[in-house]
Amino acid sequence: MAKILWEIVNIMMKYYSEVSKIIKGALGGDRKTVVAYSQALIEKLKIDGDTHAANGLQENLASIKPNTFNTQSAFSRPVPVEKDNRFSLADKTFPELNKSTVYLSDHDQSIIDSFARYIDKKDELQSVGIPINPTLLLHGKPGTGKSKLAANLAAKLNLPLVTARADALISSYLGSTSKNIRALLEYAQAEPCVLFLDEFDSIAKARDDKNEIGELKRVVVSLLQNIDNLGDTILVAATNHVHLLDPAIDRRFHYKIELVEPKKNERSRMFLALLERFPFDKADVQSFVRFSEGMTGAEIEIATYDYLRAVVINEQKLDAAELLRKLLKLRFVWLDYQPENRFKHMSKLKKIDQNQFTGQTLSKLWDISPSYVSKIFKENS
Repeated sequence: MAKILWEIVNIMMKYYSEVSKIIKGALGGDRKTVVAYSQALIEKLKIDGDTHAANGLQENLASIKPNTFNTQSAFSRPVPVEKDNRFSLADKTFPELNKSTVYLSDHDQSIIDSFARYIDKKDELQSVGIPINPTLLLHGKPGTGKSKLAANLAAKLNLPLVTARADALISSYLGSTSKNIRALLEYAQAEPCVLFLDEFDSIAKARDDKNEIGELKRVVVSLLQNIDNLGDTILVAATNHVHLLDPAIDRRFHYKIELVEPKKNERSRMFLALLERFPFDKADVQSFVRFSEGMTGAEIEIATYDYLRAVVINEQKLDAAELLRKLLKLRFVWLDYQPENRFKHMSKLKKIDQNQFTGQTLSKLWDISPSYVSKIFKENS
């Protein structure tokens, strides 16, 4: 027995570097590290003539699925809770890449790709003495994809997404909010993840805001100090009101993106993806793209899913006009398609854009002939 144990120790010492890296990667949920050092160990085993062990390890490595590390291990720490009410300070999820797609402009996509490469190269940067600060600030109007982009980034990095709960972070008890922020950020430092601070302005408002009390100003100071101590922890913050943020926040975020309504190209990609499982005419897609101008990605998804849901439930065929109606109803909340209101609303649409809302288009929306549209306008002129 002693001889066998001694042989095991010798093997472990011989391949200590690779084995220790594999174990560290596994405990930290770092799939890339596990795969890289497992491959290195396989090559060493082959060189040393131990093909049986090399082949066995290769088979095990090939069986590892992409989402293998998207589960909580026995070593994973629980998300901290608010001291007084015991509410969880964050929600921990494991986003899937195919369910968190965001259709960005080429410029914004290049920033996200650059941010991902920056994180990927953190070991090389640290080895030459360059400090790491993987922080990303997302801002823009509601529905432009800030939360989904944070989930997409976590999925790409194969890390859990820890989304702070503003309702639990902010406490009515003096000093508790700062303690909650510190507890959450310390958790993120110790647990490989993407920490997402949504509604960031709720805890990072400008300190010169005369409407804020001293306690909230102290919260901002605490927040800034904790961000400075994050090291290589991945932090993504999002706000609908970037103008409310404290000026000192700007220096803490190396990457910033303003998310806006998707442009023509992004809307086209979005509709093609949303409708890919249904038979549709690509010419209709161009109509959807044209008439969804100015809508956010969330609004486009709401209208399209609402329509597709009815198609599936009622076993209907795709009707381009009906989806167009839903898109425009969400875009113009005052719009309705009742016969008694059609002249009023047709006129309003034509005033908005007479080149877009032609007689042909209006006839489709109200399901009447183009000649009848002309008749309605003549009768009411």
